[in-house]
Amino acid sequence: KWQQAHEPVHQDRSFAEAGLCMSFADTLRQDGRQIGVIPCAMGGSALDEWKPGDELFENACRQAEQAVQEGAVLKGFLWHQGEADSEVLETAETYCERFLAMISEMRRRLHGEGLPVVLGELGEYLENREGSPYWKEVNAQIHQIADGRRGFAVVSSEGLKDRGDILHFDTPSLRIFGVRYAQAWKECAAQLGISLE
Repeated sequence: KWQQAHEPVHQDRSFAEAGLCMSFADTLRQDGRQIGVIPCAMGGSALDEWKPGDELFENACRQAEQAVQEGAVLKGFLWHQGEADSEVLETAETYCERFLAMISEMRRRLHGEGLPVVLGELGEYLENREGSPYWKEVNAQIHQIADGRRGFAVVSSEGLKDRGDILHFDTPSLRIFGVRYAQAWKECAAQLGISLE
């Protein structure tokens, strides 16, 4: 059911803390609109766990469908994932193709083919993490996803910091990231003629 948002918005992990959803929604809410977010993330998941028919994909579709049944109007898709895919060269270099197959089916299922898709870069601090040797390749693939595709945008992680674990963004960085996501959504929405009305 809809409820007043509070952090952590995502309840996928017991150690979940702040996310980018609150500052994203607060930025858009400055226009006086009511904003709802449908949290479906699963921390640490690989892109292959989001295939149509698999639990994470089906849960996300179910949650969105239920929200629509209760009166929501979908206005876009926010995506931030890829650390797990930066561990192996093959998954890093095939990220674009696999993501497009997934999001194409999700948009079709949710009648959202013309809605914005906003993706965020992986943190630059992964340069210092042994477990993510191909993070730059994933970021390049994320840019390839949006390159030349109307309604797709990539949010920069430039200057954002980790919370000391060389893996997760710290809270101030997530606030900034959420604002950047909101700006990217606005730009995509303007291209597609979508408003928050």
